[in-house]
Amino acid sequence: MNGFDPIDRMNAAVSTLEQSQFINMDKLLKERDLASIADTILEDTFRETDIFRKDLLDRFLDFVAFKVQTGEPHILSLAYPTKRMMDKELEAKVIELINEHLYPEIVLRLLKYFARNLHDPDTNLYLANLVESDAIIQAVYETYNLFKKDIFIANPDRRCVNVKRVQQVSPRTDNKAASPLDAAARFKYVLEFIALKKNVSHIYRKENLTLATPA
Repeated sequence: MNGFDPIDRMNAAVSTLEQSQFINMDKLLKERDLASIADTILEDTFRETDIFRKDLLDRFLDFVAFKVQTGEPHILSLAYPTKRMMDKELEAKVIELINEHLYPEIVLRLLKYFARNLHDPDTNLYLANLVESDAIIQAVYETYNLFKKDIFIANPDRRCVNVKRVQQVSPRTDNKAASPLDAAARFKYVLEFIALKKNVSHIYRKENLTLATPA
């Protein structure tokens, strides 16, 4: 339909209005303690009733992604290139916010971010590099398993239901944008990267991330 892609529209560059939020978010993070920052973000989230509209928690993740994308390369492995923020003090605050103060509300937003990032999935590692909480990692792993199970559903509409739910898009969205195989592959990449930087053997092992078994 004239090249219209709902996922592309939702993942489009942040609007001029939302870009102004970057300045406000930067000021918020620099001038207030973490508990107050979390309260401010979550209060706005609780007021928001439209799941298809970005609230302050979504914009917080947009801000974080922007800061990392404009940061410096951080290469644990050439197969998993990522970046870190230039401002290490700000990065430390963001890590604590994500893993402690904004948990558990942040979990579904991270899953949504990873699931929607169809065209530049390598950048999922930028946010994954900030994840340290076992509880968040467990949620990513469980979502990977959910998508992996859905790959084998024959009915194309039923097969894509869970991906669309995590993406928080309309059920009428084109199934091509909600392939569980593609989504599982994106989550697998994130989980492999996390296992490089942190011991997660109590949550999953390398053999748990196989999408196919030997013939």
